Amino acid sequence: MTEKSPVTTESTGEFHSGFVAIIGRPNSGKSTLLNSILGEQLAIVSPMPQTTQKNMRGIYNEENLQIVFVDTPGIHKGKHQLNHEMYNVSTSMLKDSGVDLVIYIVDMSRDFGDEEDDIATKVERSVHPIIILFNKVDQMTLPEALEKQDLFKKRYPELAEKPQLMLSAINETSGEVFINFLRTFIPVGPQFYPADDLTDASLRFFAAEYIRKEIIANTHEEVPHACYVEIMSYTEGEDVHQITADIHVESTGQKAILIGNKGATISKIRKGAEWKMRGLSGVKCKIELFVKVTKHWRDKKGFLKEAGFAE
Repeated sequence: MTEKSPVTTESTGEFHSGFVAIIGRPNSGKSTLLNSILGEQLAIVSPMPQTTQKNMRGIYNEENLQIVFVDTPGIHKGKHQLNHEMYNVSTSMLKDSGVDLVIYIVDMSRDFGDEEDDIATKVERSVHPIIILFNKVDQMTLPEALEKQDLFKKRYPELAEKPQLMLSAINETSGEVFINFLRTFIPVGPQFYPADDLTDASLRFFAAEYIRKEIIANTHEEVPHACYVEIMSYTEGEDVHQITADIHVESTGQKAILIGNKGATISKIRKGAEWKMRGLSGVKCKIELFVKVTKHWRDKKGFLKEAGFAE
């Protein structure tokens, strides 16, 4: 994270603010929770594990409260260097000096295993206050949820006394419930962003994200994981935004799948992303997409560093 830089410290009353990192296993509901809190589909969500590839900040504002949430990639030890870099980005939040609080999301719909053990061990060693959020309780009865919570406490006794909350992030009231629970943990502090900001992410960032979301929606299996979207240019005109992007894949077979029969798949991806960017920017958006084979990009440290996956 970058160093905090307040925009103002003026307030009619005592102002509270803080940076809150959201961590957990892939597909545990981190992005869904953030969208519910903000009341906007800011972070892309899909059933595909590790949909989130890079940290993204979402900003919640009230009159005397500002919470900057950091949505992180799911913590997972995959086989590629990319997985290693994403793992480091997420776990670094547990010791980042710019973080005030960590939300550890536990997916109640899945059994605890080696992956959860790894995360829980790192959470136990965090230098920050921790809140445990048990998510997806809609998929079980209350007695089952309480039993699963008890199993978690017994398996990870060091976390048993941490503040805890159960909810389902897909419930339309979950954002309000969570904020009401969280607000007492937010320290007194300055306002870091203007009160009408939802994120500090750029239009270029969202262009890449929306293209990637359409890739996820229109392809399957390994193809979405093997794609990296690089925005080559973004020109903001008064009536139209012109965007050019390269989609990097690792094989000619993946390229063929992405393009589709007579360009049908890439056309759907382009049109879907243009529509979403128009909704975000408020103007017409024209996107040009080029598919490039960059063999083994997920294991090239230099490429990953240039792409922003590595420090």
